[in-house]
Amino acid sequence: MPQEIVTSIPQKKSFSSILLWAALIACLYLPTLATPFDFIDDGNLVYPSHSGSLAGDVKYYWQQVVANYEDLGPFRPTLWAHWRVEAELFNANPLTWRAARLFFTFLAAAAFLSLMVELRFAWPAAILTTALAMWNPFRNEIWTSLTLSEGVAMPYAIVALICALRAARSEKPWRWDIAGLLCMLVALGCKNTFAAALPAQLFFRVSPDGRNVIAGVRKHWLHAFVLGCALLLPVGHYLYFVSHWHAGQYEGGDKWKQFKEMLGVEKGAVSIDFMAAGYILTLVAVFASGSGRGCARKVWNEFRAPLIAGAMLLVFGVGIYLKIVGVSGRYAMPAVWGLDMWIGILLTLLAAIPWRDAWKRIAAVALCAGLVAVAVSNLGRQNKFAARARLLWQVVHYVEAAPPAEKSIAWVAQPDDIQEGIHIYWHLDARGYPQDFSLFTTDGTPRPHHELPPNNEPLEFALTPGNTTVPLPGKWDEVRTFAQPYWFGKRSFTCVYWRKEAE
Repeated sequence: MPQEIVTSIPQKKSFSSILLWAALIACLYLPTLATPFDFIDDGNLVYPSHSGSLAGDVKYYWQQVVANYEDLGPFRPTLWAHWRVEAELFNANPLTWRAARLFFTFLAAAAFLSLMVELRFAWPAAILTTALAMWNPFRNEIWTSLTLSEGVAMPYAIVALICALRAARSEKPWRWDIAGLLCMLVALGCKNTFAAALPAQLFFRVSPDGRNVIAGVRKHWLHAFVLGCALLLPVGHYLYFVSHWHAGQYEGGDKWKQFKEMLGVEKGAVSIDFMAAGYILTLVAVFASGSGRGCARKVWNEFRAPLIAGAMLLVFGVGIYLKIVGVSGRYAMPAVWGLDMWIGILLTLLAAIPWRDAWKRIAAVALCAGLVAVAVSNLGRQNKFAARARLLWQVVHYVEAAPPAEKSIAWVAQPDDIQEGIHIYWHLDARGYPQDFSLFTTDGTPRPHHELPPNNEPLEFALTPGNTTVPLPGKWDEVRTFAQPYWFGKRSFTCVYWRKEAE
């Protein structure tokens, strides 16, 4: 006869316990400390302004904020504040930048684990859910790259959700509301898409247990209204953006295609490839120990708030990306937090089953095996990411040492790698080695970019990452091949430096 599930009552965990486990989870990213600058988003960000004064630094910061909007469309004042403060303090030292990013990884893990505890998930479930969220190889670009906005915004957005829950349960809620409002504003100033987390924040504020929502709105409408004012920032930006759009800024596309691609992103962001067996066996263990429909009713009664808030995060988080073209692992946030909450519920139900239950032991083994696979895959991606950065730094150092006459260079790459050429130019320019740079795709099509000055000089040299020929007029001789192995030498990144023969 199946036993009825009685979910355990999670104990309150000390702040020091949360910090300790967050530090342990963040330690998976210790290898990033040995990674140089990465040519993804940092070529124009990690160098100080050399303005010579605080007023000059502030002026330079605001110019960058405005230029970012005019060139691409996003308005990110608080993100630029983080970037510029780090640039002025760290003086283009990659180790210091990496240490700061690792610290933000720790903050994000601590905030996420705190949220799991605040939602009253079982402690083992909270730890496992946080580790899966932070170690997911599909999302790990957030922490391996130095400047991606999601990594800066995540701790603030998660803390905003925690503040909403604390305010709803506090006798002095305004201090929590003010903290939550400020955190959400900072997150929105890093990336507007975090507005998708605001409905969940408001829901937690008026109904932390998911019950009596209408009564909660009537009682806490003023608090919710104040929190909701944060939405004015992304709404105002969007209205201005659509009315002043110009070529070069983000464009819209096929919403149905984007929707399907976003679902694929969310699927990858919860490690289905590694965790599917563990999740399925956990469901089997839960239903084998419960009573079918009664189990579902208990889940609804005990975890109504994270179930509803998770659905809000998923729907709004996917929906907010339907107006753009293209996907990335980091675009899973904040929608994937909703799926993380549902996973936390599932693992809490498993934690409540006695260990003597055979299905629980089988599910636990599958979950642990999946977690190990996630960690190994993450480390593999870190190794690959670092190898790519080291290869491109070989290129930068070689060009720096080249004779001054070797200035007109073509970067010939696949469309996805074109951006690396722009960052090579930025790094060279900031380090005092300006070059005349041109961009081409592998079929020889020019790819002029508004962030590069026009190159009117005859092309004499070319760089081809991973390619063997130069698809440009004339005869080209191979000068140097750069190579950087990864995955224990089983794979390698290459880049060839070419010189054009005199005609």
